[in-house]
Amino acid sequence: MNNLSNTAKKLDKVFEIAHIVLGALTIGFLVCTVLIAVAYVLKLDPSMIGVGYEKFDIGFLELTVAEAYAPDKWLVLLHAAIILAVSSRLCYDGRRGVGYIREILQPMKEEKPFAGTVSTNLKKLARLSINLGILGNIIILADQIISVFVYDLPALLVSEKITHVGGMFEVELSFIVFWAVLMLLSYVFAYGEQLQQLDDETL
Repeated sequence: MNNLSNTAKKLDKVFEIAHIVLGALTIGFLVCTVLIAVAYVLKLDPSMIGVGYEKFDIGFLELTVAEAYAPDKWLVLLHAAIILAVSSRLCYDGRRGVGYIREILQPMKEEKPFAGTVSTNLKKLARLSINLGILGNIIILADQIISVFVYDLPALLVSEKITHVGGMFEVELSFIVFWAVLMLLSYVFAYGEQLQQLDDETL
């Protein structure tokens, strides 16, 4: 039990730092989103906000589009604003998840791994993993859409050597596995809590 308690205390310190970092990132991403919105309302020159509007990534490749074929800068900024807003919510939910993990670690620090709060927080964490998975997929799809439709990647690449470019939009569904594992763990700990309660009543 001492090993469990010591490990839980060390992990809690790590997650305490993560909690602070995620809070700072949430605010930072939100501020950047608001700045883009204000710049649009005030009709500022996009060049005042950022650079590299002609560049975009495809996996490990970075492409630079000729100025004549570069997309509208405000469309690129709209994409950035969407990514920043979703990232802000992602970090906010991640911070909530870290809070649930710290609540799970609390009884373990006190050498009570089957306290009533553990299974409850595991269920909260499982539900939150669905939100995080959906938000992550929004970011993935936004990047894919900007490459295909805003930068018009098919038109840029089609030539006498490449006759067709097709987009294959993909989503990441591994978050469903995390949800299932966390739900299973919540039931295991709930059962353990019942056994612990029966043991305490017997004593």
